[in-house]
Amino acid sequence: MRRLLRTLTMLLVLALVFVVARGDLFRAVSTTTSLPAVSACSATQLQSAWVDGTAGAGTAYAWITFTNTQETCTLPTWLDVVMGTDISATADQFTRIPVLSELTTPDGGAISKSPEGVTLDAQESASVAISFSNRSGCDVATSVTVSWLRGANRQELPVAATYLVSQCSGPSAFVSPVFR
Repeated sequence: MRRLLRTLTMLLVLALVFVVARGDLFRAVSTTTSLPAVSACSATQLQSAWVDGTAGAGTAYAWITFTNTQETCTLPTWLDVVMGTDISATADQFTRIPVLSELTTPDGGAISKSPEGVTLDAQESASVAISFSNRSGCDVATSVTVSWLRGANRQELPVAATYLVSQCSGPSAFVSPVFR
């Protein structure tokens, strides 16, 4: 019996040495799962809504809110916003606001810039704040379009403004980064 126990112990030690020599005993078992890449939002999966703001001293403020109606996607940090008029087919491009504190969220909160953009699950929303000239004598805007790149394809989303917006050419139209 003692001989059998010694033989089994010896075989166990040899097996242990073999496993340690191969490194299997101390090798960390890890499984890496990579999350699927979240693609940029397409215009067809977003609904847009114009949210009226305030106006004063020749400047109007409003927000455009985007709601994702499909699978998770990401809106880029900055969107291009253009207001167009029927008069001579002119359009004003909004420029990025130089100082974020000049625009706020609809509830008056501060806007923070996310360098990666804003990821939206289904039914989640994000917005941009805009400010623009609202002086008499400016052409009346008849269209508002938001656009961004999705890969090599430009996405364009028309936005229905709830009141006639007037604007003037020049650096008087600003847009914030996308925020939640």
